[in-house]
Amino acid sequence: MDWFNYYGLDIMAVIMTPNIIHAVEHKNQVVVYDNKAAIIFEQIGRYGCFAFMIFNIPYTYIGFWFSFGKIFYITVNAVLLLGYCISWSVLRNKNGIVKALLLSIIPSSVFIVSSILIASILLFVFAVIFAVTHILISIKSAKTENTNEPKIKKKAIISVIAVLLSVALIFVGTLGGLLVYQQSSFGKLKNMSSLDMIEYCCSDKNTKISVAFIENGEITYHIYSQNGEETNIYDYEIGSISKTFVGALCAKAINENKLSLTDSIAKYLDLGNDKYYPTIERLLTHTSGYAAYYFESSMIGNKFAHITNDFYGIGKDKVLHRVQNIVLENKDYPFVYSNFGISVLGLVLESIYSDSFTNIMNDFIRNDLHLQNTQAAKQNGNLNKYWKWKQNDGYIPAGSIISNIESMAIYLQLYMNNTISYLPMTYSKIKDINANQAAYEAMNIRMDSVGMTWMLDNKNDIIWHNGATTDFNSYIGFTQDRQRGVVILSNLSANDKISMTVIGARAIKKN
Repeated sequence: MDWFNYYGLDIMAVIMTPNIIHAVEHKNQVVVYDNKAAIIFEQIGRYGCFAFMIFNIPYTYIGFWFSFGKIFYITVNAVLLLGYCISWSVLRNKNGIVKALLLSIIPSSVFIVSSILIASILLFVFAVIFAVTHILISIKSAKTENTNEPKIKKKAIISVIAVLLSVALIFVGTLGGLLVYQQSSFGKLKNMSSLDMIEYCCSDKNTKISVAFIENGEITYHIYSQNGEETNIYDYEIGSISKTFVGALCAKAINENKLSLTDSIAKYLDLGNDKYYPTIERLLTHTSGYAAYYFESSMIGNKFAHITNDFYGIGKDKVLHRVQNIVLENKDYPFVYSNFGISVLGLVLESIYSDSFTNIMNDFIRNDLHLQNTQAAKQNGNLNKYWKWKQNDGYIPAGSIISNIESMAIYLQLYMNNTISYLPMTYSKIKDINANQAAYEAMNIRMDSVGMTWMLDNKNDIIWHNGATTDFNSYIGFTQDRQRGVVILSNLSANDKISMTVIGARAIKKN
């Protein structure tokens, strides 16, 4: 969502139409409840809502901050506006508490719900001011026209309950509709080939999906867009596939006797020996007990600054501080995919190789893997909307690499050909995790075991990993016999269209 909210403008147009008609028809109408303070604050709230429904001021709003946020915003407001218009039409020539409440609570709900769904601080503040004063003035005006106090109270309670229940039902109905749609989509996906899925994803003109197949040692490339196949090579964020590079670098360190899977991180980091700290193996297999990530105050600032990388500005010092303050037991915890744990491994690698992680990883990519056009914390390429990073960011190891399809195909081939002696240890099973997810299982995608960051689908004999940032998602995988592999890179969010993980799993099975 940009600074100008076209949806908000449409909403305001609908709300204002009955008000304009009413003003024209009742030019000489006198305000019944003449409380100057209430009226002034109502006007402040009203015009503030008008302004911030339409205009978004930088650093005061986030935008649609969760999956399907836009759908919720449009659907809930559409139903509320429909209710508002129907209420106005039915009660247009009537007076009383029911009309007063419906025509004050519904628009107030539109403003408050909108402020929450786009996380607009200014809109929320003015919406609350407007709601309190507008509803108050409406109730007071209705009371002065009807002296039957018990009857007014009863109607008011019924009206308020009815509106609140309606708003709740709208949310529940929208959520239910989305779930039904999701299940219907899963059914359609089962009958689609990988190429069908790619063509569907490329319906947007800006979408670029690059695919590399490796079969019996031969690589074939396909770059898809709205216009069909093309020959341009694009630079993609590969997201968490970056973790497989961290696993490979750890394997190199093990091969050089600089690291052991059974070592505690306390051996390499200045943590003290007063308590237990996880082993390298537990970090690589996401069984350390660390959460996916830990909240830092800078994450809020990133949201309001519209920095799409939540981890931007979380320095290595903050990661280390967290490590020092988290209390864990010496045991294998249940599998929890942890960006934080891989970031801690980055600190360990810095200690081993006495350099910044970014330098270490880029030297490894260039000199050991011999990959071109692949770089950690690069932040730019020939597409758009790459994540920002600061030089000292602690989460760089978890997902900062940018690459293209040619380079990633060569990277996959290194594993399939066992070109580098220590790479096979990275995809050998270390632990059974049974971390299967219902949505993935429906598409025959499994996480039965884990190696050094690689996921093992034992049922389908596939070794794989995926990755996603805000505007990119990708997949890499190969069969256990190393005869067939696939890389799929896209500049789509994982929540847009179809996930590349679904397409990749289908493609690797020749469907």
